[in-house]
This record gives sequence, C-alpha cells and structure tokens, in this order.
Amino acid sequence: MTPQYRTANPPIFNIPGIILGALALIVGIHLIREYVLSPSTDFKVLIDFSLIPGCYNVPVPDCGERLPGANFWTPVTYALLHASWGHVAANALWLLAFGTPVARRLGVARFIAFSLAGALGASALFYIMQPTLLQPMIGASGVVSALMGGACRFALTLPGQLGSAVHSYAPRLTVQESLTNRTVLMFILIFFGTNLAIGSAGFAGGNTIAWEAHLGGFAVGFLLFGYFDPVRTQRFR
Repeated sequence: MTPQYRTANPPIFNIPGIILGALALIVGIHLIREYVLSPSTDFKVLIDFSLIPGCYNVPVPDCGERLPGANFWTPVTYALLHASWGHVAANALWLLAFGTPVARRLGVARFIAFSLAGALGASALFYIMQPTLLQPMIGASGVVSALMGGACRFALTLPGQLGSAVHSYAPRLTVQESLTNRTVLMFILIFFGTNLAIGSAGFAGGNTIAWEAHLGGFAVGFLLFGYFDPVRTQRFR
C-alpha cells in the first residue's frame, strides 16, 4: 500500500521559517558588511570570523591579532560570510532548493544541528587539504553541500518538485541503497566530478573556490543524515 501525502499549499508559498531566517541572516550580514562597516572594520570581521587554516599552525602577525578564541568558532562562522552579492545569491538559491525539503523533514532544532555538522565537516576537510593556507575561507556552500548530501538520502528518489511535501516525507534510503539508485548516483557523480575538476584543473577559478569544503560538507550530510532524521523509514509497496 502506497502512503498518501497531502500538499495543501504550493511549496513556493510554504518555505520553512528556518530557511527564511537563514536567508535573512546571510543577506543581512552581507548588507552590513557592504554598506555599514568601514573597510578596516570589515577586514577585522573577516579575519575574526573566517576560517584561516594556517592560523592553527603557522605563526603570522594577522593570526595573533584575531579575537581570543577565534580558532574555536571560525569552523562554523565562516559560513555566514560571503565574498560578493553573486556569492550570496548562488548559495541562497541552493539553500532554498535543498534546504527546504531537509528543513521540513528535520524540524528547526535538528536542521540547525545538521547544518552545524555540515559546516564542521566542510571546514575539517578544507583544513586537512590546506593546512598552511592563510587565505580566508568563507561562504555557506559547505553547509549547502551537506544539505545536498542529506537530500540524496530521501528527496531525490521520487518524481516531482524537490520541495514538495511528498519528497520531505519520502522513505529514507540506506547509504547502500542510495548508491545503487540511478538518480542519486548520477547526482553524486556529477557533484564530485565537478568539484574534483575544479580542484585538479583550476576550472572556473578553482584557486578561489573551496571545493574541498564542498566535498567535506556533502560527505557529512550524506553519511550522517540518518542520525538526524526523525522520520521512521518505510518502504513503498
């Protein structure tokens, strides 16, 4: 028997509040950085809240001028900063697309925890791959990649609009089932292939794109989604 799901409102008019809040937060922060802060103050914000791998093991003057404890919070706060309005817009669109089904499924508290795990996974792999880099790493793409990974476990398995309620409560696939599902596997191959191409060949400005963070975030979201998912697994019959 196939479970029946109700979709009372079109998804575009029923965006979860936590997604709207996240969008407002990243847009608001960039507005303040662009139009309120002075260049010197904005640079201080960048230094104090972006992820700078080299500051963990390379003694340089700028790292010593960071706020005390910056190395503890920057593996998360980097996701709130962006380099340009184009950077903000790109991450906002992907957050809206993939964050909506994940947020509907997890609820506010679990969604926040899942996003934090994605941010940490993204920063961890970025640090492992670039341990001496002194260039700040910023942007929500690591979190967005985690949401993509989580969505692969349930939202890509049914036809129709990604953000619909049907997708939000679809059965959760195991990791093995996901990797044998044609749609999910194709999505994963394209995601990893594109990011590896960026990293290895410098495609599309690979030297300025934190592709390592994308892969780290996606891996955490894909592999750990089941630990955050409150929906009991069931199979269509």
